[in-house]
Amino acid sequence: MRYCSYCGKPIQDGYLFCGSCGKPVATEATTNHQQTQTKTSSSGDSSWVNHLNDYVGNDRPVDLNWKILFTDVSKKHTTEEAEEIFIVGTRKTTPSVYEVSKDWPHPWLYSRVFLMFAIAFALLWVCCSMFQNPNALPGLIVVGSFTVPLSTLILFLELNAWRNVSLYEVIKTFLVGGCASLVATLFLFSFFGAHELDFFGAFLTGFIEETGKAVIVYYFLRRLGKLSILSGLLIGAAVGAGFAAFESAGYAMNYLFQGGWDVMMNVIFLRGFLTPGGHVVWAAISGAGLVIAAKAHSEISTSLFFDAKFLRLFIIPVVLHGIWDSPLSAIGAEMYLVPIGLTVFAWIVVLILINMGLAEVSKTQAKY
Repeated sequence: MRYCSYCGKPIQDGYLFCGSCGKPVATEATTNHQQTQTKTSSSGDSSWVNHLNDYVGNDRPVDLNWKILFTDVSKKHTTEEAEEIFIVGTRKTTPSVYEVSKDWPHPWLYSRVFLMFAIAFALLWVCCSMFQNPNALPGLIVVGSFTVPLSTLILFLELNAWRNVSLYEVIKTFLVGGCASLVATLFLFSFFGAHELDFFGAFLTGFIEETGKAVIVYYFLRRLGKLSILSGLLIGAAVGAGFAAFESAGYAMNYLFQGGWDVMMNVIFLRGFLTPGGHVVWAAISGAGLVIAAKAHSEISTSLFFDAKFLRLFIIPVVLHGIWDSPLSAIGAEMYLVPIGLTVFAWIVVLILINMGLAEVSKTQAKY
């Protein structure tokens, strides 16, 4: 199936113009012309961030506007503001192209979601620890394991300036996509086998798990049909958040049986602390890579998995995942030096992709 590179709507094979927006379908010639345009992002600049900016494919100067992700967290917000964020993406609440903001979003709702989950977790802890009520234990494991993945997912929902993906679609992708990515990963492991996490085993694990998630992200992107870099980040984050949440719940239960209450609690807190730099952002990067490759060819098909534009981005989460699981993680293990460093690197890539997503908004509006 092919999609319009302007509005992202499906285009029937053989059509030269989009039936929704009327724009001409991108041809191979125009695509090649766009790819050979002169880059302006880091001319003469040797900064590794600028080199990374070029590698990712951003043709504008890099803007790591990370502070804006937190500036509105401390501000007072109303329930109505939260509801407006949660009701985006429906037929009546999706803004027109002209109404989409080209400015950096100011996310804040993710912090309130985190706070709600944290309060629920604390109350369940009281039930289990103080009152010795085992009925609250499953809830404690689930809420504790889901807190950070879901909060990070809401952050990506807020970052989607197009506001064209509904909360219903996001939650469905989180639940079904997260579980499906686990199944896809286990299916791949059944062929390749599980290996000790030496360097080879760690990078093989990274490749298998990121491939399993990318396949599911591809399915939901194709089904959704709204191809933009920001929505690609969101759908990828939804699958990754589901994967991380269910995996963490499984680890928590296993460590409860093997090491007891204190070990389980340590695992919940540690995996929650490390979640923002793991599966969620890795799958988000893959989702953006699939969209970038799909828009270059004006279609989304399985051939994207062999496209250079996708592979250039896909290799990033594979390598980050491999290093995370490898013996290199033992360096500065007391301070979690390697995972924190990988988290910073992954978010720099995400911020570059957000730059590209907002530039995409400007380009789309200029064409209308």
